[in-house]
Formats: sequence, C-alpha cells, structure tokens
Amino acid sequence: MLHLTPGIFASFVKDLNAACHSHHLIQINLPLSDCIAQVGDKTLFGPSVIAGGVEHSLKMTSGWVILVEPKSLYGKQLQSNGCAAIKISTAPKSNAKLAELIRTVGLTELPTTALDPRIGSVLTQLDTCFNAQTCLKPNHFSANTIAESLYLSPSRFLHLFTEQVGIAWRPYVLWRRLICSVVAIQQGNNLTQAAMLAGFADSAHLSRTFKRQFGITPTEALKTQSTIN
Repeated sequence: MLHLTPGIFASFVKDLNAACHSHHLIQINLPLSDCIAQVGDKTLFGPSVIAGGVEHSLKMTSGWVILVEPKSLYGKQLQSNGCAAIKISTAPKSNAKLAELIRTVGLTELPTTALDPRIGSVLTQLDTCFNAQTCLKPNHFSANTIAESLYLSPSRFLHLFTEQVGIAWRPYVLWRRLICSVVAIQQGNNLTQAAMLAGFADSAHLSRTFKRQFGITPTEALKTQSTIN
C-alpha cells in the first residue's frame, strides 16, 4: 500500500531492514509489530519521529513509514518533535487511508476553504499538464513567470501559494513531477518513458531524484500493491 501526494509519502512495509541513511524529509514510523529505530546513540522503540537530515537505521516487521516535506504545513507541525518516540491515538491498519494516518499521529488536516482563484488557476494548469501525460519542463513553472502572469510580485506569489496549498512552490512542483512518474510507471511505461513524461532528463535522473527525496527508487516503491491519493 502506497500513498503519495504533495508533501507526504506513506508506504506500508514488511520485514524492513534499512541500513544507516539520511534524507531531508521528516520520518514517522508507525509499526504494527516490532520496530527499532537507531538514531545516533539513541534507540527508539515503537512509534517514533525522526527529524530530517539525521542519520538513522530502521528495523520494522510490518507497519507504515511516512515521509513528510519539512516545508509543508504538516512538516511544520512536526518540527518541534526532533527525534523521539511518539504517542498515537489509535493503532494503524495495513490498509489505512492517508487521512487516517494523519489523524493517528495528531497532525491537523489542511483547511478545505476555497482556493484563491489565482492559485486555483495555477493548479489547473498543472493538472492539465499532468493529465495529458506530457509534463511541462520546470522552467515553464518558474515562480517569476507564474507571478508575472498573475500580476503578483514573486514574493507575494510564493507566500500566497504556500499559505493556500500548504507547501512551498518549488518542492510542490517536484512532488507533482515525482507523482507523475509513479503514475506513468503504473500505467505500463518503463522507467525511461516515465522520466521523460515527468520532465526528467533520463531514467537515472529520475531514480537519483526519487531516492534522494524518499530514500528508495521508484521501482522499490512500487514493489507493493500501490494506491496513489
């Protein structure tokens, strides 16, 4: 089971034995059974959170590993946790929906108020791009270009986008392109085709970016039965 949406990557794993590594994302571990996270000289048992950029290893018999973009509203809620064991409201299920996982760890869900029409128009452009399976190259979505088209200053656009969507513009576009690549692979495209569709230079570029972001390759992420939210 896999949930991938801008700002959050959640994967249900079995018999995970991850060697010492680090990534810039905040990691939440929600085990269904045995789980040991080694963070420096600290050993964390059970549900835990690991700050971004901190080297750690993880052994988990089964459970959820959730990676959160620090620049998102969800990430900001986790900043004060550092690396520590956490209490959860209910035991997670192997088939849990993303909203259930968010509530389990006590994160406040993003507001559902109507978007500013200017930000809505930008998201519509992105949706059209990705739904057509021909992603525009990143330079077409530079903050300066988008801001000018909306008659906003770049700083005002960036602030408004983060406020409305819950994640900064640049990481949002990267997350969207990575989601696009995963969907393309699920639809039967090989890694090279998926990379080109999502605007990456080649399959190696896609794999490097995906692994740097999530700690695993796209192929490894899709080994389990997957659902994109």
